[in-house]
Amino acid sequence: MSDPYPQRPAAHRLEEASRRFFLQCLPENWTCEHPPNDYGVDLRIDIFEGDDATGLELLVQLKAAERSAEGDTESVVLRRATYNLLRDKLQIVMLVKYSRSENEGYWLLLSDAPRPRLDRDSITVPIPKQNRLSQIDWERIKLHVRDVTDTKLAAMRRLQIQVAGPRT
Repeated sequence: MSDPYPQRPAAHRLEEASRRFFLQCLPENWTCEHPPNDYGVDLRIDIFEGDDATGLELLVQLKAAERSAEGDTESVVLRRATYNLLRDKLQIVMLVKYSRSENEGYWLLLSDAPRPRLDRDSITVPIPKQNRLSQIDWERIKLHVRDVTDTKLAAMRRLQIQVAGPRT
């Protein structure tokens, strides 16, 4: 009998497969980091235009399952606390559900998800299977991130001027 070694659980292999699939779908010039402490953000994406950094970020909550759900939607279950944290982020948040059996991911922007009921500890977010990660229009996502980021920055600058007063 040989000496025992640590085992790699199936859940770890599935998580790794989902991360690899996501990276495969990402534009090659965008960067992806895996934050060391996971409080709802599994991946942080820096968006580039060609070789130029843009300052734009996309946050991703990545879930995975061995089998795809029946029907036209996948589901992501979020604790209400996690939903609240992601909702309050200044960056755009994308929810992704990876199915190993289909080797496909499905996505939805958190802003398009229903709000959780106050009497529930979790929310189930339906993600249309037509939102295939392998067919995503990253340019459209980049433009959306830019629009939202510009709106938030403009609001912040207006607030700074109101607090500090106009420059003379």
